[in-house]
Amino acid sequence: MRKVLRKRLPRVLKAGWGRYLALTLVIAMGIYLVIGIVGAAETVIHGTDEKREEFNTQDGFFTVFQPLSDNDIKELTKDGTQLQEEFSTDLSVNHETKLRMFKNRENIDKLILSDGRLAEKDGECVLEKRYAECNKISVGDELTAGGISFTVTGIGCVSDYEQPKDKLSDTAVQSEYFGLIFVTDECYENVRSHDGMPAQDYVCAYKLGSGVTGSELKEKLKSIKTDTGSENLLSFVTADDNKRIEAAAGNRLMHRSAGLAAGIIILILFGYVISVFVVHRIDSESSVIGALYSLGVKKKDLLRHYITLPTIVAFIGGLIGTGMGFSPIGIGSKLHDAYDHFSLPQYDIYYAPYLLIYGLILPPIISAAVNAIVINKRLSRTALSLIKNEQSASSYRRFNIRSKSFITVFRIRQTVRELRSAITVVLGMFVSMLVVMLGLDCLVMCSALKTDNADDTHYEYMYLYKFPDKEIPKGCEQAFVRTLSTECKGHTLDVTVIGLTDGSRYFDARPEKDKTKAVVNNSLVERFGYKTGDEVTFTDTANDKDYTFTVSGTAQYSPGFTIFMDIGSMRELFGEDKDYFNAVFSGEKLDIDESRLYSTTSKADIEKSAGVFVQQMSSLIWTMLIVGVVIFIVVMYLMMGVMIDRSSFGISLIKIFGYRRSEIRKLYTSGNLMIVAIGALVCIPLAKLVMDGIYPSFVSNVACSMVLEFSPLIYLAVYVSVLAVYFISSTLLTRKLNKITPAEVLKNRE
Repeated sequence: MRKVLRKRLPRVLKAGWGRYLALTLVIAMGIYLVIGIVGAAETVIHGTDEKREEFNTQDGFFTVFQPLSDNDIKELTKDGTQLQEEFSTDLSVNHETKLRMFKNRENIDKLILSDGRLAEKDGECVLEKRYAECNKISVGDELTAGGISFTVTGIGCVSDYEQPKDKLSDTAVQSEYFGLIFVTDECYENVRSHDGMPAQDYVCAYKLGSGVTGSELKEKLKSIKTDTGSENLLSFVTADDNKRIEAAAGNRLMHRSAGLAAGIIILILFGYVISVFVVHRIDSESSVIGALYSLGVKKKDLLRHYITLPTIVAFIGGLIGTGMGFSPIGIGSKLHDAYDHFSLPQYDIYYAPYLLIYGLILPPIISAAVNAIVINKRLSRTALSLIKNEQSASSYRRFNIRSKSFITVFRIRQTVRELRSAITVVLGMFVSMLVVMLGLDCLVMCSALKTDNADDTHYEYMYLYKFPDKEIPKGCEQAFVRTLSTECKGHTLDVTVIGLTDGSRYFDARPEKDKTKAVVNNSLVERFGYKTGDEVTFTDTANDKDYTFTVSGTAQYSPGFTIFMDIGSMRELFGEDKDYFNAVFSGEKLDIDESRLYSTTSKADIEKSAGVFVQQMSSLIWTMLIVGVVIFIVVMYLMMGVMIDRSSFGISLIKIFGYRRSEIRKLYTSGNLMIVAIGALVCIPLAKLVMDGIYPSFVSNVACSMVLEFSPLIYLAVYVSVLAVYFISSTLLTRKLNKITPAEVLKNRE
């Protein structure tokens, strides 16, 4: 008998090939999405671990006011700690882009070349990979930076600029405008000897000796003084707190968690959808099953028979999805997103064993388990009950409907009869809406960031001094700028403290004259929910000191995390002179000696930085939107088709009674409009609420504003799209209605 049952499988598959093909497509799309995102994350995480030793990545770095003496270095390294000077100078390229010049690395943070060779003589250089790609520079090209001509001998990357940001406080990478250049020691000194060169940044990378802690090294550095007797240490940043180091792996950890969670939800939905089809199949073959029972076929054999086909379909869908996920259009495509943002060496695709289990084994197991639970009850009826195709009383719930409209009463009762399929449509809508809302949240946040950062920047130029002038440049506004840090879900993010003069014309903040009070910007409010009266604490990592402020108000200023203080109160808090300032804001470009400046930030730089977010996220946004829409379309079409199949006897009967095609549509397909319309009204805001609660964890490593509010037009567009999918599905299913003939009544007679 098992052999006979096996022979039925090809016929069943042939009869419902369209349905099973659609199921295969949905499963494949879900697995593809998960493996594409999670597999790329695993490849980056695994590749980072593999390359760490080759890079010999630093344990951290510190900056000093003046270079350490030989005796200082000897004292700091006697416990086995390694130090490497990574001094740098910024060179302008055509007054449009910037290259940070370093000497070739010998020990720590070594260069990994993707093409060419290291610079070996004066006039040769190696370019950082992302800058070279964005500016279409190749090995052998000539390059002029800082007025000096270089020949590019190699393209590569270093671990301490994996996320190649100009400043640690930058919210986005702008590789079109900022990169690195590596030259010989001799070349570096020759370039530095030219007039008009910017000031050097005295940065040292360190690798801690055995048993040595970062705190111990910092204490030693604090004891080292400058020639004038002041503290030499300017900043001390560990590798864990450095957003440039292993940023890709940290970013992909969130992708991995989100992808796996979403994948499990999708697989459960698939299992439920398949169970609906199998239940429908059992109901439609009730008399056949009863006859088989009468002939002595055992329940376990039938259970195995009805589980086999959906399990095979789930396996094939998982196999296709896994193949697509590990292909160039899956992991390969998602890796390009990482390569287009981070400066990384080429990683070999990592075939994580659990992803193979996830894609190849979980779908059939979930399908088999869900179906076994659902089908078992259906097969527990007696042979006579199955032969007569009796319906249990609970299948048709008795209740009164107060309506004089026959069509209304019929639709409601039909909906209750098909409640299982209706619930599946709503669940499918909710899951697909979660995926769509993730894409829309990304789009809305990035678009708002691009607009708000530009609108909230009222100055044209900000000049941050390394050696402040005594006089404020004419027409400028002085400020005191300091960088602290805060924790956000395990990530350390910079918080800029800006001390303002009364009535600042470049900022809306109006801080009080109190060193314990500060105004917070909207980015901090959106991320942490701060409100007036709250106490907030930020950390000075270089000095291991916390500063607590009472929030006295909020200000609209989107770029980064920022708090505003009265400049006099800020000078008092940080122990500076009464006339001290280290930054000026201007409405026009100033002629300031570059050697006196840490950095110059223009409004154009901020606009470019904000625009990068939209470019970086576009691939993920479109992937989420497309996959979400496909899942919803297929689930809706399949479930509505099941509703019609289950009602074939009734449709055949009313055709005998002379009902026209349009009237039948009103009774059996148009009635589903209520399910979809009401379900969408619930699912869209609910999915938005759930995703808004999850979304902050996706951007916890970025200090930026997080505007997630949708305009009414977006909600309306999503709702109209849902209804459009329904009407298209309903139109397509009209053909199924037409194929049902009055002969169905005769086929189902007792």
